Amino acid sequence: MSPRIKSSTRNYVLFIIMSVLAALEVAFGFILWLILPSGGGYMGGRGLLTEATFLSWPRHSWLGFHNWLGVALLAVVLVHIIVHRKWIVSMTKKLRRN
Repeated sequence: MSPRIKSSTRNYVLFIIMSVLAALEVAFGFILWLILPSGGGYMGGRGLLTEATFLSWPRHSWLGFHNWLGVALLAVVLVHIIVHRKWIVSMTKKLRRN
């Protein structure tokens, strides 16, 4: 039988995971936007296609990473909301009273 994790430790771990995922999501978004923007390729799509890369990965790989980071971040945020549902309900009731 494993000991229960303290709620403060659990909250800290959730916060760190959410922060790292959010920072990576933003960084990958900027890479896609500024370094590897979408476009028609060489000569507007005519001729040889020379796909740009960043750190040896093409745009479609970065887009895949960006998408999966978004899914992971959404999952962690949902866990965070579920863990704090009692607090959310309590604060909503308190604010409605005021």
